[in-house]
Amino acid sequence: MPYQVSYVQGEINFEALPVAKITKYPLEKADYKPYAQCCICAGPQGFSLRMWAFEVFASAESEILASLGVVENSPDELLIRVIGDNPVRVEASVGGVPVEVQSQPHNGEDLQGVYWGAQIFVPYTAEMVPIKPGVSFPGNFYKRRTDKPREHTGSYTEGMDIFEVVSW
Repeated sequence: MPYQVSYVQGEINFEALPVAKITKYPLEKADYKPYAQCCICAGPQGFSLRMWAFEVFASAESEILASLGVVENSPDELLIRVIGDNPVRVEASVGGVPVEVQSQPHNGEDLQGVYWGAQIFVPYTAEMVPIKPGVSFPGNFYKRRTDKPREHTGSYTEGMDIFEVVSW
């Protein structure tokens, strides 16, 4: 079943959006599989994401990624990276070219553990497919870390999945 991207015209309630849980770590041998979640919704001006991971020892080599096929007439994807450095950073690009986004990093601790991440708004550009109800596009979410001893790569699905925009 495709991941459903809610189309929201008013204020966003991230707590009510469908959540994509990053749970597939097919190459992980040491059983280090940080729990991470992402959600996305679209609106008339752009789309918003909330991405966070439960990971006590985040580093500049630890990141949550969204790969979204929303670029018109191009094989390139919009890549959004939330980097667990201190402080948390957000970067976005299409084919290596930076894309302007607005972000609010967050980190803290609750009953589930220590977490870090960001809430991100991506305004539509002329190159992007307008995301509205009835539109589908390929996408996936990833959790990756490249430094030892906690290196890992996980994903929401095993390949690019279909993200389907629905009315909210």
